[in-house]
Amino acid sequence: MTTDLAPWRGTCATCGLPVLWATTPAGRSMPVNPAPAPERGNVLLSIRSGQLVAGVLRRNQAAGARDAGLPLYTSHFTDCPHANQHRRPR
Repeated sequence: MTTDLAPWRGTCATCGLPVLWATTPAGRSMPVNPAPAPERGNVLLSIRSGQLVAGVLRRNQAAGARDAGLPLYTSHFTDCPHANQHRRPR
């Protein structure tokens, strides 16, 4: 993705690290680490109707996206030391 992602840049409220604020196809906010993660990324970002949309890919889909040269990202929850504070009880 070569688009300027500045409109979606922000920081994590609990750890203070930079994130991109994307929306899932279900309409929920998702913090995404701003640097592509070529080896372990499974989040494909796209811009639709002026929104940054995060699609979470399955393992084989992510492999195909990598093969196609698409940048993949990771959810900030994979790295945030305070991720449990944001999880909803089941």
